[in-house]
Amino acid sequence: MDLDQWFKELAPSAGGEPSADIEQSPLPTDSMRASSTRDTLLLSIARPLMACEFEVLLNQHQYPSGADQAVAALDMIAELERLISVYQQRSELSNLNRFGGTRAVSLSEDTVRLLMLAQDLNSLTHGAFDITSGSLSEVWGFSRRQGQMPSESEILAALESVGSQYLQVDHEHATARLSRAKVQVNPGGIGKGYALDRAVGRLQNAGIHDFMIHGGLSSVVARGHRQHSATGGGWLVALKHPWRWEQTLGMIRLQDQALGTSGSGKQFFHFGGKRYSHIIDPRSGQPAQGMMSATVICPSGAVADALATALFVMGPTAAREFCEQQQLSAILIFADPKTGRQRMELCCIPDGMWLKDV
Repeated sequence: MDLDQWFKELAPSAGGEPSADIEQSPLPTDSMRASSTRDTLLLSIARPLMACEFEVLLNQHQYPSGADQAVAALDMIAELERLISVYQQRSELSNLNRFGGTRAVSLSEDTVRLLMLAQDLNSLTHGAFDITSGSLSEVWGFSRRQGQMPSESEILAALESVGSQYLQVDHEHATARLSRAKVQVNPGGIGKGYALDRAVGRLQNAGIHDFMIHGGLSSVVARGHRQHSATGGGWLVALKHPWRWEQTLGMIRLQDQALGTSGSGKQFFHFGGKRYSHIIDPRSGQPAQGMMSATVICPSGAVADALATALFVMGPTAAREFCEQQQLSAILIFADPKTGRQRMELCCIPDGMWLKDV
């Protein structure tokens, strides 16, 4: 299935960490609040899920049932977490990792569609995105947030367990299996975005068409408009400097679009005077080099998240070529190889989407 088909499935029309920062402080428990901002009110409903905070933002007073529908959307994300989290022993993906090497494992429609999308994106990016690359994060210590320098033999051993070709998904019978020993599926680069897409569909089906929802600030989906004169339509999202979080590089106007940002600002380590990113190239087994952050804007949260990771892995030159070939909107931030100075490139960004001075 090509990207346009996935966009139609995952991101229906509205019908009526750098990070993408919504400037909201985290909440420890399920919370609802109304924030006064200039000439409008913003209603926020938030919940900790998938090891981060998910938040739905609505125009205050626009929808009588808005808060209830936002809670229902967060409930849907919680159910998806129960299905796909590899940190929950009884999840479907944990069962696949445990038993998939010996038999076909029954899965829900959501889990099957997530795995199929991941396979399509692996093919599209020529392996730069791979949902089976978890063993590489493990050997580099990033799965425990404790970066370490592995030996060459350890990297080669981990690479033997990486490859989406070893993941066999049967959509008709809603099963999957793993054809090679020690292969492990981990949805870390796509799961939050997929959950956002499903929550968006839930909100739209309930008649909510103007909202923004994010997961952990780096994955955002916006639909319709914020009722605020300063936005000029859509919703404004700040793009932060990859390493200097207090610095805003500009604003992105999102309207019926999703945004995914991938960067190494929070997880990295130094060894021998070199900085090693937590984002591993599944083709080489080495931490990706050359990119500081990659931000993708497209209709689907899942696709935006996965392609942001893939562009980071590709590096500036290949990422730029990929965006031009696919007509993919992206913002690439990297160090110029000649001068070492920070550069930012806008790839296929439509007029009015990127606002440098706001």
